[in-house]
Parts: sequence; structure tokens; C-alpha cells
Amino acid sequence: MKFGLATKITMALVVILAAGVAMTTVLSAHIFERTLSDFLTSRFEFEINDVRQRMETQMDLGIELSDLQGVSEMLGEYQQAGEQILSIEVFDEKGVVLFSTDPSFVGDLVTEEWVAAWRASRGRQVWSDLERDARVVGVPLRDNLGRDVGSLALRYSREFFDDNVTAQTARLLLIGAIVVLGVIPLCIVGSMILLRGLRRELQDLRETMDDLANRRRDSEALGRSGAGHPRLAVFASTALTAHDDIDAALAEVRRLDEEETV
Repeated sequence: MKFGLATKITMALVVILAAGVAMTTVLSAHIFERTLSDFLTSRFEFEINDVRQRMETQMDLGIELSDLQGVSEMLGEYQQAGEQILSIEVFDEKGVVLFSTDPSFVGDLVTEEWVAAWRASRGRQVWSDLERDARVVGVPLRDNLGRDVGSLALRYSREFFDDNVTAQTARLLLIGAIVVLGVIPLCIVGSMILLRGLRRELQDLRETMDDLANRRRDSEALGRSGAGHPRLAVFASTALTAHDDIDAALAEVRRLDEEETV
């Protein structure tokens, strides 16, 4: 199947447009994912910082982390305030859970990843981790001497995060598809309008070369092409003259050959 010039250019424009929209969609989805992650991290960090301050206020009075009062009730109140919160734990420097919104976790060891993330974040105000079904935000707990004695960790639903990212990506893909489909007719019409003159010139040029090959001196296409392109007119005149000279030379060769034969 042969395609015309306008069709080929339209196809190229559509491919370029689709590639640009696809790249923009991927980048937008990535930016949304990072923005949502930062937003949720900041939101839950703000909430657990309030819990941390209340706990550290008690520790400033000389109370050990494991002896703090009312921590489990306080954690339960904060969990009920957020539907996405799965659990909130407090663990000591050995990774042992001291308080939790889930009583069955008390006394257990947190994962090595949590401890490593917490220890790696010393000197900072927040740490984070990623689990199979949850995202984790944590803040260190310090006693009245400024020593890290444990950490407070909040787990929130990864499904909530992933569903929001998936939904936004789907919306971006739909918008991108609508843009591409909407621009295709514009590309077709624009190519036909903008390339109308070029298509005519190329058609005249093709007819001109065909006329030159057949030595048509009174060709309309040759007249139109020559009017717009003086160099083409000179070339056509030279080519026709060359054809005549070649014919004359061939005729002279034949005449001489016939004379020699006689």
C-alpha cells in the first residue's frame, strides 16, 4: 500500500505526538506518586510527632520509656482518627515493642529493616520503610539527655496509596488518549492545507520530468514549474537542447556508417 506525502507526514506527527503524550503521562504519574507519598508522610509525621512530644514530656520527668503511662490509649485514639492507619508501635533500642495499638504485638521484635532505618536516621527527625502491604513512617524518641531510646512507628495502608496512584494514572492515560485522538483530525486537515502548495509543486515537477523525457516542449507543467523556478526552466531548456544534439549526433553517425558500408 502506497501512502501520499500528507498521509506520511500526518502519521509521523501522530507518532511524535503519541510519544510525547506517553512520556508526559509517565512523568506526571511519577510526580503524582512522589507528591502523594510526601504528603502522606508529612501528614502522618505530624500526627506521630504530637504523640512523641507527649511521650517525651513524661520522659523529661525522668520516667523510663517502658514505664510511661497512658501510651496505649493515646495510640488508640490516633489510630481511630485515621482510616488508613493500620497500627502504631513504640519500640525500644533493642527493637522490642513496648506499646502498640494491637496488643498482640507487645513484646515482639520489630523487623530488622525498621531497626536499620531508625538507626540510619539518627540525627534526623523522621525515617520510613516500605512493606508488602504497608508503608511505615517513624520518628525517634529521645530522653531528657538527648539520647535515642527507641522509636515511634506508624503503619498505613499501602493499598490506599497504590489505589490512588493507579486511579490517577488511569485518568492521565484517558486524558492522553483523548488528546491524541482529538489532535489526529487536526493533523490530517493541517497537513492537507499546509502541504497543498507543495503537493502541487511536486506534481508539476513529476509531470515536468515526464515531459522532458518525452520531449514535450509545450508542456503546461513545464510552464508552471519554470515560472516559479527559473533554474528548472534553464535545466529543461538545456536538457531539450542536449536531446536534440544527441539525436543530431546519432543521425550523423548513422549517415557516416551507411556511407562506409556503400
